[in-house]
This record gives sequence, structure tokens and C-alpha cells, in this order.
Amino acid sequence: MTEEPTDDPVESSGNNGRRRFLQAVGATSAVTLAGCSGNGGDGGDGSDGSDGSDGSDGSDGSDGDDGSDGSDGGDGGDGDDGWSPDGTVRYIVPYDEGGGTDTYARGIQEGFQEELGESVQIDNIPGAGGLNGLGELYRADPDGMTIAGNAGPLEVAPQLLNEPDFDIRDLSGIGVFGRSTWTLVVNEEYEGEVETFDDVLEKYDSGEWENIGVQSSGSSQDIIVLLYKYQYEDEVGWNWQNRVQFTGTGPVAQAVASGEVPCGIGTDAGTQSVVNTGRIYPVTTFFGPGTDVYPDIDSVTDLGYPEIDFVGGVWRGMYAPPDTDQEIIDFYADVLERTSENESVQAWSDETGNPIVFEGPDAAEANFEDSFAQYEDLGVLDLVNEHQP
Repeated sequence: MTEEPTDDPVESSGNNGRRRFLQAVGATSAVTLAGCSGNGGDGGDGSDGSDGSDGSDGSDGSDGDDGSDGSDGGDGGDGDDGWSPDGTVRYIVPYDEGGGTDTYARGIQEGFQEELGESVQIDNIPGAGGLNGLGELYRADPDGMTIAGNAGPLEVAPQLLNEPDFDIRDLSGIGVFGRSTWTLVVNEEYEGEVETFDDVLEKYDSGEWENIGVQSSGSSQDIIVLLYKYQYEDEVGWNWQNRVQFTGTGPVAQAVASGEVPCGIGTDAGTQSVVNTGRIYPVTTFFGPGTDVYPDIDSVTDLGYPEIDFVGGVWRGMYAPPDTDQEIIDFYADVLERTSENESVQAWSDETGNPIVFEGPDAAEANFEDSFAQYEDLGVLDLVNEHQP
């Protein structure tokens, strides 16, 4: 982690294009979310298992109810016709264990394995704002035996800032299956005293609080606090002094729970396990429609603050290596769609409040393209670069 001194203000670049971005990303479902990241994922407490290989009985992997394309294995069954995996599938999570992306992977794992007909090995490869894991996917054989989840588009800013030797836009989209929102959580010490975002701002204005926990430069959390301190100085004026940077939601949540920082920002999915311990509690979300995980908290938009939905949330996508055969993509898209309707997955969604939806390969790829365009149009990287630690 790092701390940085207060930066000088910059001029606002306005809010043009953000609604267009939301409409583009959410054209076919409720997954109207976006984000970006610097160095890490949207972690939680890391209390889940690491290998993710349990929960599969290797059964036929198909519901076969409609008698159309999934009952005989060609597009999602037992492998008699067309392509199907032969053995354990590697599922890369490019963020820490216990984080939002990991939470979603393990939340759908049982149902995904049932529909797939093979076991799934979850492999956490955190670092570089998700690029370590997605780079591993990029270099994997396009044989259908390696896929990955993501927290899109957290990976957009790292791609633009770091310019690695690959482009995540070349990954083959499988689909979108969930969404999360960025949430401000506070240490339990302040419960009853700090209940709204106004209370948070007052703590910083008074000088009692100075630090805020976020992910590293270019992360969604980092952009949120930069926007609300500098570009919206008159409307918000979030007077934090140091943004203390961590590798993901998990470390942020733990830092808030320990009192290292009084509050921090993480995804609803990634903070939930620590919130459930009572050591931290949610105060507000930065996505206008709010969060089903914490339905009782207001969004900053509800409270009358400037709408920043374009960095307010995350889509949960699934991808394959570049140049993966369309037959393999279609197979996995069919499996993912049926997974979204699987009884165990729906039960997990109902229990946790984490939404499960389905959009196909075109949406997964379009989300990246739209997000790159949005970040470039709004000059987000100029703001980040001007306020590097």
C-alpha cells in the first residue's frame, strides 16, 4: 500500500457521455455498470477455499428440457455431438481470493459444473489491475480448457496506463452473468455516529479523518475519490488528505475493519463477508440504482450528489483466449445461460443479493469496447495521471 499527499485541484471535464455509456452497456439487460482498476481486484476476506474444485459430480451437464440444442451434448451436454471439454476446466479469477470476482466464481461454481458436465478448477492470479490473470488467459491455448472471469471494466485503465504486450479487447467474449456496485464501508467504531455520506464528508472537513482506503491508481475507487475531490469540488469537495492504496477490496475491507483507515471503498459482493462479521458496515453506494446486497443504503445520486455511474459499478463477465473457435464460444455461452437459471445459482443469488443475469458473447465484447471509448472520451486518464501518488 502507499499513501500520498493532497494534490492540487484540476478543472472538471464535465459529465457528457456518461448516460450514453450506461445505455450502451445495459442495452440488453440490467448490467448497466462499469469501472476500472489499477493494481488488484475487488477482494473480500479471502476466507473461501482456493482451488474451487469441489461441488461437481460430472453428470450429464444438460437440462434437456426443451429438446432443442442442449439435450444431446452438442451445445452443452455430454459431448456426443460437437465440442465439449474433456477433463477439468481451468477458471482464472484475475483477483484475490474472497473478492467480488472470486465470490461470483464460487457462487456460480456448483451450477456451472452441473451444466458443464465437468469439474472447474478456480485459479486466482491477482495483480496488475487484473492484467496478470487476463494475460495468462490471453496466452493460453484456445482449446476451451481455460476460461476466465473478470470485473469489467476494472481492467480498462490498467490496459491504457501500462500498455502491456497484449490487448484485453482481443479476448473472446463468452457472456455477462452478474453485476456489482462500489460501496463505501466504515469501521464499526463509528456506527450510530456516521450513517450517511454527509456524515463522512463532515469527518474529513473537520480533520478527524484524513485517510481513505482504495485500490491503486486508476481503479474505480481511485477515480471516484479523485472526481469527488477535484472535478466536483464545489458540489462535493471530499476533503480526504491521503488515499491509501491496496491491491483489492479484500485488503481494503480488512484495513477498515482493523482501523488502519476509517473507511474505504469496495464492491458490495467483495465487502459482504466482512460486513457480516459486524466489523464494518455500508454507508452509501456510488451507483445510482443502488445495490440489492445492501438494499437499505442510499446511493450518492439519491442524496443529490453528481451522478458517477460510469465508474459506479462492475459487470461480471466470462472470457476465453483470442481466436477461440466459435463452436467452443457457443458451447460455453449456452452453458452460462443455463447456469444463470440453475436452481443452486438462483438460490445463491437470492441468499446474497448478488444479481444473476445473462447476456451473450456480443455483449461481453461490446462492454470492453464501449468502456475504452468512454474513458478516452472523458479524459479519465488525464485526471489519474495528474494525481499520481
